Amino acid sequence: MKPRVVFIKTPDPRGISNSIIEGLSKTIAARDFEVKVVEPTKENIQDLVNEIIEFKPLFTFDLNLDGLIYAEQDGKKVPLADLVGNIHISWFLDDPMLHYAKIKPVIGSNQILYLTIDVEHSQWLGSMGKNVAYLSPGIFPTNFPPPVQEKEFDVAFIGPVTDPAIIERDWKERFDETIFGFAVELGRMIFRNPDMPIRYASGYLLSQFNPQFQQAIINFQKEKDQEFMSFLSEVGIYAMNLRRWNILESIEDFEVNVLGAVNGELKDNIVVYEDIIKEKDVISFLSKSKIALLSQPPFLPSGLGYTTFNSVACNTLVMVEEKLAAKSFYIVDKEIVTYHPIDTIEIEGKIAYFLEENPLERENIAKAGRDRTFKDHTIINRGEFLANIMRDLIKQASVSENDGKKEESKTLDN
Repeated sequence: MKPRVVFIKTPDPRGISNSIIEGLSKTIAARDFEVKVVEPTKENIQDLVNEIIEFKPLFTFDLNLDGLIYAEQDGKKVPLADLVGNIHISWFLDDPMLHYAKIKPVIGSNQILYLTIDVEHSQWLGSMGKNVAYLSPGIFPTNFPPPVQEKEFDVAFIGPVTDPAIIERDWKERFDETIFGFAVELGRMIFRNPDMPIRYASGYLLSQFNPQFQQAIINFQKEKDQEFMSFLSEVGIYAMNLRRWNILESIEDFEVNVLGAVNGELKDNIVVYEDIIKEKDVISFLSKSKIALLSQPPFLPSGLGYTTFNSVACNTLVMVEEKLAAKSFYIVDKEIVTYHPIDTIEIEGKIAYFLEENPLERENIAKAGRDRTFKDHTIINRGEFLANIMRDLIKQASVSENDGKKEESKTLDN
């Protein structure tokens, strides 16, 4: 009998999860698994639970822990995987800290395998004793149109973007003076040091404050861990907007098209397309752009996010922050271009070089990046890796079961 897998599809206004679930489920099915895709709603949840139990999957799979199904046992909510004995696999497409409210209720479960897209995320979950594996993002090839030869736009910038001064004004109303100062300085530290994980930066900065404040923050983290994670998430979003706002404000000589919402007043050379947030619309716009200028969230201190792979696949030259992972996935200056996020002179200089001085090199890099992505960084590649993970888990379970039988046999013989 083929091992069975249930993929749980959950709502996503950007349409990204549909592509991922479709790509993974088809790839897993081709690797000799029996696959079922379900989509829970409030109306069908009980029927869906019965369907899953009857199907008897070895694995269930979702994104960002959004599809985890609970059941009731002894008056308590427990993950369905704990009751039926299968393994639930959840792939976090961003920092798991942003989903801590969903992780906390199942922190004691050993039936969940967490997949991450950044090594630092794996280390954080591993420090809590969780089962973790690394799986980088990949594109769904059929989502992308043939390369567009005549580009309509010069520079596209992926949002959203908020003026950091707006965030600071909100914090002043909500935080006391010391917490406000700590949040602002932490955000600016991450802004200046893009490779520094926010959790490490928080501990380092805290050591510079007086002992009373240090103890207050330590108590906050211990006693209200969920609220503390939300606080760090807010600081990370602030740092992201510091970076993005600084980049947009610094570009003087070129029109930049921002895809997504903008909160604040930007200069006249910044054109905003607030309605372009769905994956298919972003892909369409990037395919018609000469340069995609990306500023990844600081929640990815070393990795490349889903948006980066999607952008490179659009046959546009992609500029992204210098990351260790960028060199692991692409050849810098041959398939992708990197920049330091606070070196605004470098950013505009590279834009000028590729738009005005050497468009042929820009086109060659864009093509090479697209070719590399379609070859090595697809959801099919990632699905094959996921299939190998599940096969390894099946083997481990089989070995453990055989060892258990041997021990039982020895006991009976004695």
